[in-house]
Amino acid sequence: MEKYELSKDWLKKNGEKVKFGYSIATGHKCDLKSTKDVLEVLNVVDPENANEKNAEVFSKILQLFAQGVKEKFEPERKKKPKTVD
Repeated sequence: MEKYELSKDWLKKNGEKVKFGYSIATGHKCDLKSTKDVLEVLNVVDPENANEKNAEVFSKILQLFAQGVKEKFEPERKKKPKTVD
């Protein structure tokens, strides 16, 4: 059984799990902060390693991934041009 961890090496190795998990979570409108919801997603993505501790870590990973997706695809705020009188 693999232990999930919040590290660059783990993310490089398991990036596809994160993407797949995120797509499932958003498709089913799961709460990424809920360990119970993330555990259900983890049962689909990686049933061999699905447990409470891994779900807690995976929840944090999915939240960070969601934040990155939001920042990447959210349109930039339009700034009003400054006028000088």
